[in-house]
Order: sequence, then C-alpha cells, then structure tokens
Amino acid sequence: MDNYSLYIRLLGVRDENLPVFKDMRLKRYKSVQKMVELIETATHLAPKLPAEAFVLDVNHPEWDDRMVYPKINFLKYAYAGLAIGSSMVFYSYNYNIMTANLRFRTFRYLLPILNLALFGAAYQQYREQVLKINLFDEYVWLRSQELVKEKEFILEHPDFKRHVWFWEDFKETFARVHRQANNHHASDFADSELMLQDFIRRYSNPDAQLPIAR
Repeated sequence: MDNYSLYIRLLGVRDENLPVFKDMRLKRYKSVQKMVELIETATHLAPKLPAEAFVLDVNHPEWDDRMVYPKINFLKYAYAGLAIGSSMVFYSYNYNIMTANLRFRTFRYLLPILNLALFGAAYQQYREQVLKINLFDEYVWLRSQELVKEKEFILEHPDFKRHVWFWEDFKETFARVHRQANNHHASDFADSELMLQDFIRRYSNPDAQLPIAR
C-alpha cells in the first residue's frame, strides 16, 4: 500500500481508535480515501527546484577523465600470507631434518629471509594502496566542497525560496489535519478537507495571491 504512514495516521491506528466490527472498519478505511487524494494532490503542486542544484554538467571536460576508485587487493595478500604460513608449517614439520642435516643449512638460513622479504613487500604494497585510497578520498572531498561553493548561488534562486516556503506551509497545514468525528465517513475530516482545499487553491490558481509572488 502506498502512503502507509499517512493511512496509519488518518485511521488513528496509533491511538487504538479503530472500530471492532468488520463493516465499520471497512467504512473507516474508505473515509480517509478523499483526504489521501487531497494530500497527494497538494504534494504534486510543490514548485520544482532548479535542476542545477542536484545535477552536474555532463558536458564538463572534468568528467572526461576516467577516475577509478582504488581498491585494496586482499586476495593478493591472502596468497602471500598463505605462502608464508605454508613455509613455516613445512619447516616446523621437518624441523629435525632441517636442523640436523648440514645439506639444508643454506635453506634454513634463507627461509626466514625470504619470508621476511615477502612480508615486507606485501606490507609495502598494502601501505601504498591505502595511501592512494586516502589521497583519492581527500581529493573527492575537496572537489565536492568546491562544487558546493560553485552552486551556493542557487540557494538564492526564487524557485528555491518558493520550494522551501511551500513545504513549510504544507507541514503547518498538514499538522492541523485531524479526525473531528467518529462517524466513519469522509465528513469526519470536514474542517481538514476545507484547509487542504484552500491550500491547493492557493498554489494551483495562478491568478490567486500566493504567499510569495511569482
């Protein structure tokens, strides 16, 4: 169901004010249909914001550069860790042979050096990738701040002011919407219906005096 929260409020579900019997409940559901339609009509009258406030210029040469977000190659480091771990397990399993047999002396001395070199290379590459990500994030943040500064003038645009005025007026009007009777009929919202109709008239009739002149 669309407008779920709106139906919940108009039906009075939170107040536990629903009738017990099925027929009366059905009438209760139908009694809010007109109010929902009026509220939907009112929201559709909202002034449109300037498109430049949310959309960047797709023809700007800045977007010709392909900027790929850097990522950390975790699979590569997992393989490096697996190789180091496997060599240590192999050495531990053959510890007696490696230490007692002089033929494996060179291998015994080189194994820690190789593991240390592999770990150092993996760590160095990891740090470089993290640095690239941090620098890229900082660039994106700085560039976003520049774009916000460039678009600040749109906040002073008349359409933006009309949009803010409309929604503040709508919130104030909607806060007064209430059920004034429990007859389970559309007339339960008689006063609220008049308020919403007046709201719609103010913003739909171009000849009427609006709160902010066009």
